[in-house]
Amino acid sequence: MSTTRQTWSTSFYWIGVAMTLACFALVLAGNTELLGRFEQRGLPLSWMCAGFAAMAFLLAEFASSAASNEQDESSRLAVEFEAAEF
Repeated sequence: MSTTRQTWSTSFYWIGVAMTLACFALVLAGNTELLGRFEQRGLPLSWMCAGFAAMAFLLAEFASSAASNEQDESSRLAVEFEAAEF
């Protein structure tokens, strides 16, 4: 189960990186005629990408901490089991 959470953590991290790069690209291209129409005053597309990036990084951190907590729990149980044998 730990490798599944590490995979989720890695996936969310790279989604966050991609959304951050998309946000920067949209900000830089926002003054062009083609992409300028997507940058509305109410909620610009670049802000939406930044919000998705922040959520992806938070989910990556949550999955990473959950995986490390799971590993700590299993190692602690192994130490307790070894101590109980003697």
